Amino acid sequence: MRNCTLLGAALAALAFTLSAAAAQDQAIPDDDLGLSKASVYDTPEPAVFEYAAPDAGSVGKRAVRSYNTAPPMIPHSTTDMVPITRDFNLCKDCHVQPDLIGMKIEPGMPVPAPVSHYLNAKKGDLHMGRWNCTQCHRPQADVKLLVESVFDRKAPLRRK
Repeated sequence: MRNCTLLGAALAALAFTLSAAAAQDQAIPDDDLGLSKASVYDTPEPAVFEYAAPDAGSVGKRAVRSYNTAPPMIPHSTTDMVPITRDFNLCKDCHVQPDLIGMKIEPGMPVPAPVSHYLNAKKGDLHMGRWNCTQCHRPQADVKLLVESVFDRKAPLRRK
């Protein structure tokens, strides 16, 4: 009985050793890692793209919001406007216009910062916790997606 137990343990150890050795030989090729399907050692050039409205103030189509309460996207380039700091924020020059809140925005007019961004909207006092615009708002361009999304922005929220 003891010999059978020892023989079984030896066979189990041998089987484990062989399967572990076989697993070590199965390396993942460099070009199968990540979304780009290229070697992780390559330094690819980013794809060139253009904004629908390249400059702020030019008439461009507003990007559709991903979901109902999503912050609006920036439809123009921000190349000359970043980095945004408390002391340098070109976004405020066009978008801090509390008198436009609730009015119909015509093409070419800037979308005013909403009431939630002000300490006092009537005076135009911007809440300084909102100075970093690109924390929530991102510039958008028409680019090829790396991964297709199945997100349905009109689907009801499901709570667990």
